[in-house]
Amino acid sequence: KARWIGLKTSSKVCNTNAVLIDGFNLIYKFPDLEEKMSRGDLPGAMRGLLGILKDYQSHTKKKLRVVFDGRKQKGLDMTSERFGSIDVFYSLDYTADFVIMQFIKQDPKPSLTTVVSSDKQIVSFVNRFGAPFIHSENFAELMVKTLEPAAPPPLPEKDENISLSDEEVGFWEKMFGK
Repeated sequence: KARWIGLKTSSKVCNTNAVLIDGFNLIYKFPDLEEKMSRGDLPGAMRGLLGILKDYQSHTKKKLRVVFDGRKQKGLDMTSERFGSIDVFYSLDYTADFVIMQFIKQDPKPSLTTVVSSDKQIVSFVNRFGAPFIHSENFAELMVKTLEPAAPPPLPEKDENISLSDEEVGFWEKMFGK
């Protein structure tokens, strides 16, 4: 629950078509990506997250924007790129939090963009602008549920009162040599 008076609590759904994601905040919600981060494989973790997001996007058709802290690579001053149809931003000398807050501040209709972050500063900021938010751990769960293969339909219950016609009984007796 929120600790601030008047602050909306995070939902466990994402009802908007546009989603703005705090990239590194979300990476740490996936154990395999967190392990890549702990090994220092930053590019691998980032590609891994973008791959999962691409699959999620193909199921949901949502417009995704991901903001990562810093640079894509050391010495590279690229501020944005596309990964499939996902818009990816790098904060360079700013923080991802700052960039996310600028996106919301400049958005003419922030209520149409769900922000994904567990960062209290971002949550407090976007709440003031009326943008819905979902905590990163809830969004990660939502993504996993969305990407889980559909369960096969349950098998029908065994019918205890099976009745066979004389013709069917005769067929099965021939089959089993009785």
